[in-house]
Amino acid sequence: MTDYSNLTWVEVEERLRETKLVVFPTGSVEQHGHHVGVGADWLQADEIARRVGEKCGALVLPTLCYGVSGHHKEFPGVLTMTFDTYRRVIGEILDSLARYGVEKVVFVNGHGGNTAAIVEAVKEARDRHGMLCAVTHWWDALKSESIFGHAAEEHAGYAETALTLASRPEAVRMDKAVVMETRQVDSEIQFIRAGLARFRGGVVRIPLRTIDVTDVGSMTEAHPDEVQTTSDYSMITPEYAEKLMGKVVEWLCAFIDRFEGFQVPPVERAYP
Repeated sequence: MTDYSNLTWVEVEERLRETKLVVFPTGSVEQHGHHVGVGADWLQADEIARRVGEKCGALVLPTLCYGVSGHHKEFPGVLTMTFDTYRRVIGEILDSLARYGVEKVVFVNGHGGNTAAIVEAVKEARDRHGMLCAVTHWWDALKSESIFGHAAEEHAGYAETALTLASRPEAVRMDKAVVMETRQVDSEIQFIRAGLARFRGGVVRIPLRTIDVTDVGSMTEAHPDEVQTTSDYSMITPEYAEKLMGKVVEWLCAFIDRFEGFQVPPVERAYP
């Protein structure tokens, strides 16, 4: 009774009498280097959410596979929506959930490009329905983890490859694995990632296309001084992948347990 898609409408109605919280997995279809399938973001979100449902009994919505990936569109295989379309889609799904009495939604979002549009839709749902939503990412759950000297938030890096391996092994080509350091195009304006650069002790945001900083489609999301190109993925074994997946699921279950009792005190303010 945790997979929304498997329930009849009568069973959905009964389940939503028992719980006012649902889990909403979201992802994208886009390139992940030469070694991870284009469905990686939604495959990870889908599997993480499924395991969360099984472990802590949360009701899990169908995964929204497509996302905001226009910055990757130069790579074949990318399927994308615009920011405004995606925001409206998320908003209308939240409207539907509010109609059935859902009060809290936990997003398990597998693609950073979706985040801003989800947040805008969530703000609108808060205003319209008083709904409380939390937007989670697996890499945030692993924020304090060092993944063999790499940060969790790399595009097709160690962590993402491991989670894809734990989600759908046939979507990983480990013999072709490589994560590329961020390509530099200027001696002073030094890119950390596509969109963020160092300049004389500070940082500046310069939105670029992904292809401007990597021709493979994987990214360290870091300056080359910090992380260099690597093709040694020998430590990313099925056993390690399961261990990492377990940490993410455990963290999310703990958060959901706390979030179910989370309340924001009402504030009344009148303006002339």
